[in-house]
Amino acid sequence: MRRRKWSRQTVIDRIRALYRARESLSTRNMAQLGYSGMVTSCYSPELFGGWWSAIRAAGLDPKKACTRRKKWTRERIIREIQRLRRDGADLSHSGAKRRCQYLVVTARRAEHFGTWQAAVQAAGLDYGTVRKHESWTQEKIVARIRELQRQGEPLSHQEAKRSWPSLVSAASSPRFFGSWARAVEAAGLPYDSVRKTTRWTRDKIVQTIQRLYNEGRPLNNSSMRRIGYRGMMAAARRATAFGSWEAAIRAAGLDYDQIRKS
Repeated sequence: MRRRKWSRQTVIDRIRALYRARESLSTRNMAQLGYSGMVTSCYSPELFGGWWSAIRAAGLDPKKACTRRKKWTRERIIREIQRLRRDGADLSHSGAKRRCQYLVVTARRAEHFGTWQAAVQAAGLDYGTVRKHESWTQEKIVARIRELQRQGEPLSHQEAKRSWPSLVSAASSPRFFGSWARAVEAAGLPYDSVRKTTRWTRDKIVQTIQRLYNEGRPLNNSSMRRIGYRGMMAAARRATAFGSWEAAIRAAGLDYDQIRKS
């Protein structure tokens, strides 16, 4: 399935927005905020040929921009939501994610609010007034799935339920399609092409761990579960694979003690 295509200008605009939000532009932080695809795209010769080159193209000093910046706190998240509200921004989950994905991801972390709804309510806003009460029909569901596919968004049940719960819930309702798979098929997409059915071999596990590490993603237990790799961890712990997640990390040539503390 097609992924989102980044242009030079959209990358530069997003880098500047993240910098204004006081986010570190390190590859690790970009991965945690869900921008691994953007970073990877920047290495293309047609774009910038490297992530630091992209940061420079945005008029920033990479060394300064990639250093640890001011941490997000619950209070800071609340202030940012209130500022967006004053600016008239769409604070529904989908609207906020399009405009400021980094804020939604940060607000949903367990150490902050756990959900976007809880963050909005903590900012003193009635979530019922900002969420989009979508009146779903079969036609709207199909149109929305096709729109997401054109945008290169992941459409596996797990990913879709995490990002667009109301859409998945409506699609799975007996009133409409009865299941997410049937809704995807009704949109003209073979569900086998979007569902995640990875067969985790020892080599596949090692390669994935190394790729995630190179993308700057944290590989500790809680982070791996949060970003959707429960299946790989379970496979790694099988006696026929590595017997434990620690052994899998070490087989990938990484220092488990360092990973565990990240």
